[in-house]
Amino acid sequence: HPVAMLSRARAGASITHHGFTLALARALSHDAAAVAGQPTHVTHPHLLLSARELTPGITRDEYAARRRALAVGMPRNSVAVLVAAPKLKFPGTIIPSGKYRPDADFAYATGVTQPECACVLERGDTADDVKYTLIVPEYDARYATWDGERINAKAATDVFGADVGLAKGEAAAGAVATALRNAKGGVYADVTKLAWDESHILQRAFASAELDGVTRGNVRGLTALTHVLRWRKSEAEIELIRQSVELDMKAFARAYATSGVGSSEAAVMAAHEAACRIGGADRLAYPSVVGSGAGACVVHYHPNDKILRDGDLLLMDAGCELNGYVSDITRTWPINGKWTSAQEDVYGAVLDAHDACVRAVRVDHETSLAHLHRLSVEVLAHGLAKLLKTSAQSLIRSGEYTKYYPHSVGHWLGMDTHDVPTVSIATPFENNVVFTIEPGLYFRHDDLDVPRDLRGIGIRIEDDCVVQSGACAVLSSALAVDPARALAQLASPSTI
Repeated sequence: HPVAMLSRARAGASITHHGFTLALARALSHDAAAVAGQPTHVTHPHLLLSARELTPGITRDEYAARRRALAVGMPRNSVAVLVAAPKLKFPGTIIPSGKYRPDADFAYATGVTQPECACVLERGDTADDVKYTLIVPEYDARYATWDGERINAKAATDVFGADVGLAKGEAAAGAVATALRNAKGGVYADVTKLAWDESHILQRAFASAELDGVTRGNVRGLTALTHVLRWRKSEAEIELIRQSVELDMKAFARAYATSGVGSSEAAVMAAHEAACRIGGADRLAYPSVVGSGAGACVVHYHPNDKILRDGDLLLMDAGCELNGYVSDITRTWPINGKWTSAQEDVYGAVLDAHDACVRAVRVDHETSLAHLHRLSVEVLAHGLAKLLKTSAQSLIRSGEYTKYYPHSVGHWLGMDTHDVPTVSIATPFENNVVFTIEPGLYFRHDDLDVPRDLRGIGIRIEDDCVVQSGACAVLSSALAVDPARALAQLASPSTI
């Protein structure tokens, strides 16, 4: 009936109008109040102990100081663009593959640990003249229902300290394009990361700015600036790394308690990860290496699926990420709690290199990670010469030592496990630099060129270290590396 049809049409229009009005009201309500979208002192006082903290252990003032330091390294009237990492999903699905992990450079500058954001820093004539614009996602009621609230433009200014907060849209694209056009001193960004902006706001901004000659080909790399800043840690960062290391060591104690004959690599791995998670870790720092027997000779062994056998060694390389900073420890121990003569000989050679490197760390404008690596090669070559009945010089000259020591002695450590890779390992040490020392020797089970009792032995010792007062402080020293003390801790893990 025509009247009934008209009535139903009006009812449908009313419902549609009501739905639009409700959605608009929710969006306006969302924009009226600051929504941080991540833990704050108000919502998570057990994580952020002070209202001054923007993320656990790091204050708003420290984040502002980081942005000022970045501006110091930029030319006058230039701009830097940083982009949040995308959310990762299980292949072929919309299911997130674990807790979101931010890009370290973006998180370092902003304290924002959420996806779909961008940061624009405009430096004026001086480093104190910095305009900080934080671009955030537009409000999406469906997203809020399924994934929770996320940062809004008001929180960008009120919580995160931005001068300007903009939700993604034409206004944001226009603001970025204007900043790019005005950047007579240059544009700094990581071009590959610009593609992370799935809303294409940055792409549109660059396309608009290209009309005035600003092209992606003229963009200068940003990591050379951010990595130097991140290389030297603040006291607050060192404390966060120390906490991560302490949690990792406690998790190693649980691994020790689970690693008897007849257990499994998987059980040891799970015990460690459970202890990390229960202790508050966001995630593991990297996939754990839990290699027994011949598996200990594979540097990045990941199957972790064998039964632990009497007489074998177990090499465990595992770390956690706690409040944005990582740990990275490796220990090797006899599964049955007793070293064989050959195992102890190899362990002693590796420990000699480890200890020599720790002693060699100093701030003298010369000593570097590259220096430590050369030292580790020399010490390990002398140990190898005794084990293989050859000469250290021939092992080094021929490069044959790399067959048994195929990796570097260490890497920088911080927000990432292999932190700030653009900072050369030849850079001389400075105070407050954090790094690993991890020499190792590996004798494959099928290597007929080595004595039979060495075959299948793989040993690595890795500690997390910081340069303090011009010397090396070992953050993970509570987890013993001395062979006798290590066995005592293995027998009584609760003492760690």
